[in-house]
Amino acid sequence: MFNLIRKQLLFLKENPGFTQLASINLFSKIGDRLFYTVLLSIAATLPKPHLAITIIAISETLPLLLGIFLGSLADQNPHKPNQLIRTGFLRFALYLFIGILLNYTPTMTLILSIAAFNFLSDLLGNYSSALIAPFTKLMVQPADMPKAQSLISITSQLLSAMATFLGAYLMTIFLPKTISGLNALIFLIVAIGFWQLKAKLVPYNQQLSIQKQPSWKLIKTNFRSLVNNKPILNDLLQLALLNGSLGGLTPIYVLFLQSNAPISADTSALMISLLSATITISMIIGNSLSSICLTKISTRNLALVANGFLILLGLGFLVNQVAIIFLSVGITGSLIGIISPRFTTLVIQKYPAIQLGGIITTVNSVLVIMPPITSFIFPLLASTNSYFSYYFFIGYALVTIILNFWLGYLTKKPLH
Repeated sequence: MFNLIRKQLLFLKENPGFTQLASINLFSKIGDRLFYTVLLSIAATLPKPHLAITIIAISETLPLLLGIFLGSLADQNPHKPNQLIRTGFLRFALYLFIGILLNYTPTMTLILSIAAFNFLSDLLGNYSSALIAPFTKLMVQPADMPKAQSLISITSQLLSAMATFLGAYLMTIFLPKTISGLNALIFLIVAIGFWQLKAKLVPYNQQLSIQKQPSWKLIKTNFRSLVNNKPILNDLLQLALLNGSLGGLTPIYVLFLQSNAPISADTSALMISLLSATITISMIIGNSLSSICLTKISTRNLALVANGFLILLGLGFLVNQVAIIFLSVGITGSLIGIISPRFTTLVIQKYPAIQLGGIITTVNSVLVIMPPITSFIFPLLASTNSYFSYYFFIGYALVTIILNFWLGYLTKKPLH
């Protein structure tokens, strides 16, 4: 473990440009997540909390789905360093304005307004990530890319968890408008960071040969590039479906707890927190091992093993064994943590830098579409019959395995 940490630190030292760029981008992720808990807390105080929370959830998810269009715009932008600086300042201004709105009494109209500004901020954040994608490829040697993506995945997971906890903690000592101001400060620091890094980014930006064409053509090209590459398409769908299984797991688990021996609200909350912690920690462990562990096993085969443990997880629900559930979740989360950075590395190495913004955002849109769907479908099934949802969970994993074999067959099938 200490040898791994030493190697990672050495990599960061040898790649100062990438280290600075990744640090600024990851720091902005704190701002992406910090205010989410605050928004949910405000929404929960309204007369119709479910509607307000749904609006906020949509404002958080929709920007990721629209990333397909933002990535194409980012790829076409010839002045990426300047755009990175502008997006930071714009997000700073948006959260200052949200802070002003929070001086008023919370109403549904106010929540709609704040959610709209939060939506715009998240759109700019995804646009910023797409602008950064080509620089990552140009700054890091191909042999070091797995290490780079592993580091980004680990740090992103940790910062997301930390920002969520920090948002909840700040709510106990500050007013929402003050937290909005702190969030604005984060994006001001991000803008200044990009401004200071601009001189290092310009030479890389000049290496990008941009040919202007309509966005819809770029989107079509990106989709075709992903669909025609069967190994990448298989990895993408497997990862999306695995993410979906974990996204739909928590609602099923909550209903599983309720349908068994009666437990107190505090115990139920603790058990739910333990599940979330197991998922997060196992994925972080997987991220940290991605570049050094099971390196000779393909991501396709790792996905097959992960789906095997999802079947075991479904069986854990059926036989009412919490230990089997947690063991399966831990192993599945670790395998997803290993697969994710490797898949990102494969995508970055496969496609040219000028196309990466659109490709990465298209990939991210596919990856995030499944968890909201499964988190809706699984509990809906459980509300009718909890055992039916457990069998459906197992069936979901089996379908994913069949898809894996089918795309594997198409990959090996000779073209005529």
